[in-house]
Amino acid sequence: MRLQPRQELLSVWKAISRWCGSGQAFSWGDRSGRNSISDAELLLCLLLPPTKLPGIRFDRPDETKPDVCAALASFGGAVEIPQRVVRLIGEYLRCYTDPGTGLPEFSGGSYLTTAPDDDREPTPEQLALEVVDSYATSVVLATAAIGFLRGYRPQVQRPSHREEIDKVEVDARKRLTAAMAGLQRSFTLSVFRGDSRAGRALCETVSPEEGYSAELVARIRNSLTDVMAGLRELGSSADEVETLLENRDLLFECGWSWGIVQGAEPVKTPTTVYAQPGLAEPYPYLYFTVVAVDGIRDLFSRETRLQGLLDEEQQSLARILNLQWDLAQRYWSTIATLGDDRWPVEDLPWRTTDEEESDYYSLLVVSLVRHALLDQGAPDSDLARIARVLEDLADRGRIRRRPLAADPALKLHHPGTWVALVGADLAGSDAPPLGWRLGELGTLLLGRALAVAAQANDHRLRARLLRLADEAWRHLERRRLRDGKGAGLWDEPANVYPTLPRRGTPSWYHTTRAMQCMGTAADLIQGVPPPGSMLSDIATELLVEAEDVFDEEQLRGSGEGGPALRDSLSRQAIGLRRARRLLPTRPGTAAALTLDVLRELDKLAAARESEVGD
Repeated sequence: MRLQPRQELLSVWKAISRWCGSGQAFSWGDRSGRNSISDAELLLCLLLPPTKLPGIRFDRPDETKPDVCAALASFGGAVEIPQRVVRLIGEYLRCYTDPGTGLPEFSGGSYLTTAPDDDREPTPEQLALEVVDSYATSVVLATAAIGFLRGYRPQVQRPSHREEIDKVEVDARKRLTAAMAGLQRSFTLSVFRGDSRAGRALCETVSPEEGYSAELVARIRNSLTDVMAGLRELGSSADEVETLLENRDLLFECGWSWGIVQGAEPVKTPTTVYAQPGLAEPYPYLYFTVVAVDGIRDLFSRETRLQGLLDEEQQSLARILNLQWDLAQRYWSTIATLGDDRWPVEDLPWRTTDEEESDYYSLLVVSLVRHALLDQGAPDSDLARIARVLEDLADRGRIRRRPLAADPALKLHHPGTWVALVGADLAGSDAPPLGWRLGELGTLLLGRALAVAAQANDHRLRARLLRLADEAWRHLERRRLRDGKGAGLWDEPANVYPTLPRRGTPSWYHTTRAMQCMGTAADLIQGVPPPGSMLSDIATELLVEAEDVFDEEQLRGSGEGGPALRDSLSRQAIGLRRARRLLPTRPGTAAALTLDVLRELDKLAAARESEVGD
């Protein structure tokens, strides 16, 4: 694989260290300035890599490697690095806490923009709106921070620093709880008639040739029976769910809106009531649904469970989020793979129920399908279909094909797809329409290709996906900034597409996503690769022959010979045992070990024949 995670992660740390400066004069901002999401993304660039590669962790100063210290040199030495990171986490948590209420705030800030053809700037009230992206990013950040603090605390002797760590962990837990409550209140259900504009659009997405029909509506509903039953368990929107279940002419969508939805019920915990009024329309957005699904998954990861990172209050919230997460994932994966022949997700580009279509939406849907296929243990034939979609998207997005003159596909990279956030115009005010810009096509494609490759059991499919990942990484490598303090960070699409405007400064939004791809690559490398069936057969036959020859030598009494002969046979026995142990997972290595054994056993046979001849 072209991407080497350890070296690349340390390279990015060096670039961050250079851009942000010394621990005494730390610079948070990127090209967008500062907001609750970009600052969290910067911290994630520091906290996430050690969770994937323990060899670069810095929470145990006595074990910190020299190359890690060199990469984070602006933070100080091995002792100072974790101290500085603790202070940065604490600074972030204080900065994004409302001093009046004491509650964490999750504003979108400079990530919220007006429409491309609108010269007006968002109002301060709009920039303060809370968004799902901030909730989801805070879930990932808070769990990573708590895990880091727990690993670092036993190494600290100074009482004042221990108190500081304890205070930061309390604040991180507070933010995690608030983020989980925000996600819970941002989940929504949208119900519509099958013959409505939204219903017809959904039918045409599922079956373009057939279009709307009562029979197709019935098929869609039948495929979603378990999802509809699960919606009833949520308890909220009970009347709407009952209407959906009773009226066979109705279809629906579920997932996450851009923020807390209008009329969302308060979330009560033993310590706090989260009852901020919701402004977002009760309509799921693909982007925010994917972001929420990815963030919530961290709550159920093996590391989170083993370390016991969630307290009782958070575990209660997690149970509801788990159900929401499962329903959203099952809904979108079912719709995207409905039918026996061509799946809807294979018909590019994906078309939403508000009749917007984009290759970017197709890639988002692939993300949800990929999660579902992993949970279902899907066969390689299904993964191969997803691989074809990813390859097509790489070509259509001009990631592995050169762009045409005035190519509209370049808009996917800059300025990106703009999505209007309905309700964020603050009805009754003079505020402009507000939206969110989607623009990380390259990192999303690379991450999904690596993730699907990790799921594949067929070595040919795996190799095909890794070739695609190599091409996507080559594309992303070229998009790194080349000059100035930000050299080595992302993102400069003009390096690949000269007709696009140059940015010149880094973006934590893009850099974090590139680093997450490196983490996915690390997971892939550290996983057990699927053995090729042909190689496994060859290794098995070699091992059977080697064991037969070895048994013949034992039967001949060679084991009772001189010390040199006994040592040789002992080594061959060890080699055979190791080859047998490695055969299921590493047949190539097992074959190599077996060949060494056969070679040594043949030397014994040749020596014996020579003695007989003499």
